[in-house]
Amino acid sequence: MFSSKRESEMKKWVKRFLTVACAALLIAFLLPAFDGSGKAQAASTGVVSCLIQGNNVVVTNACAAGDDGLVHIYAQYPFQGKAQGREVAQAAPGAAVTVPLGLNTANSVLYSKFQAVVVKGGQLKAVGNPKYITNPEAVAKHTTARHDAGKKGILPSATALGGNQLTDLGIKQITYNLNLGDLTSGGGVNYTYNGKTYSFNSSIVSQYDILVPMMNKKGIQLNMILLNNLGSNPNMIHPWSRDFTGANYYAFNTYDQAGCDLLEAVASFLGERYSGNGHGTIDNWIIGNEVNARQEWNYMNAGVGIDKFSHEYAKAVRIFYNAIRAQNANARVMASVDQEWAVADGPAHYGAKPFLEKFNSFMKAQGNIDWDVATHPYNFPLYDPAAWTMTSKPQVTHTQASRYITMQNVDVFTDFMCQKALLAPNGTVRHIVCSECGYTSVGGNEQKQAASIVFAYVQAMNNKYIDGFILNREQDAADEIAQGLAYGVTGTDGSHKLSYDWYKTADTAATQAAASAVMGADLSTLITVR
Repeated sequence: MFSSKRESEMKKWVKRFLTVACAALLIAFLLPAFDGSGKAQAASTGVVSCLIQGNNVVVTNACAAGDDGLVHIYAQYPFQGKAQGREVAQAAPGAAVTVPLGLNTANSVLYSKFQAVVVKGGQLKAVGNPKYITNPEAVAKHTTARHDAGKKGILPSATALGGNQLTDLGIKQITYNLNLGDLTSGGGVNYTYNGKTYSFNSSIVSQYDILVPMMNKKGIQLNMILLNNLGSNPNMIHPWSRDFTGANYYAFNTYDQAGCDLLEAVASFLGERYSGNGHGTIDNWIIGNEVNARQEWNYMNAGVGIDKFSHEYAKAVRIFYNAIRAQNANARVMASVDQEWAVADGPAHYGAKPFLEKFNSFMKAQGNIDWDVATHPYNFPLYDPAAWTMTSKPQVTHTQASRYITMQNVDVFTDFMCQKALLAPNGTVRHIVCSECGYTSVGGNEQKQAASIVFAYVQAMNNKYIDGFILNREQDAADEIAQGLAYGVTGTDGSHKLSYDWYKTADTAATQAAASAVMGADLSTLITVR
């Protein structure tokens, strides 16, 4: 992320170790109540698919009959398991049944998972994995044209949004944050969903009502990062995340009905409002920030473990996916990971690779959907301004065992996503955005910063699996400079650094030659083409 994460290395390590064992008694109390679906079951029977057709959901099963000769189909909240929920249909073994979708009513099943249940010896027994609806776009009111104009991106300065600097740089996409704790604190914008009226903060909404159309008019694509900060509504925060108040952001509450209902309403509100519905269009929605960095950016108590942590995040992503795609069939919903790859750099984090493997296993087991991914391939270490050399960096390699993903070995990430097990439902590689990456100019390193930016941009342009390269940031931030990290292409006063001009002209032979001179090698020989 682009704020407190860039603190000194010593402070970073101390912070990560402080709360690993916090609230063990709380977790010990809560874990027995977990619904048991924290690990995907390996089962070939049960519900096979759940697809919207018209105003109904068609649920198919591959089950042997129970003692009564039937298969009972239960609709469950995301937090329910086994034979919980409400029975919505009865089917013959292997038969398809239709269930009313009930869109925007109290009986809506848009976010439900469907579980096959049979009667055995007088007891109800859940069979196989539950499945979610996998084609919410079938009811989308909008198929809004996307703003896929190019890969070059930046985190903009909020104070310069109204100027022409983004256009001058040739920016085609940006990232921007939306704090959901703020959105759900206060009111003024009412939204009726599933028969209940919610009120969202009018001051927050008005900011995005200005920002989104402004970027659309400039032809700039928006990658909106949805962050779960502490707000006045405790239902947004997962119960396993309420023991600590020192994190930047927290896990979404998919644990109980109050949390799921609120999350669904928020997701539906945002999906509807920014789907070409009079307030502009957001093309890409990034759910959380660097969520595998559990301690700082998606806090959940360490005692939960990576399986349940990944499963809770998968449920949150699915809620946002179904809500947003049910509004705009062309929108993309993305998971978010940081640069720590094969293993984490401390007990407060999970490696992005094992995390994505767990996340993907839950998605596939419960109904594969077209989720995409955002990654942050910062340099290692963060304060090194030179992106192009791996000398004395055994932590950065062109293998899946690499400790870190940087723009030098970003091919490791895209190769991973090319595996058959990770492909989208249609067999293609999922969309990948390098949604945050930056190089410091502190210590008289403006030339190295500028050359690194050119190197990273050219690397992204030569990798067909990367849809966007988002530079952090347009303008230096004073708190980051204090940590030795001046990521901006302009100074705090808005003055242009060398990196501004080089990023602007990064596609030209002259700028690439200038970058090569700084690097001491022909840029083209350092690129890994994919």
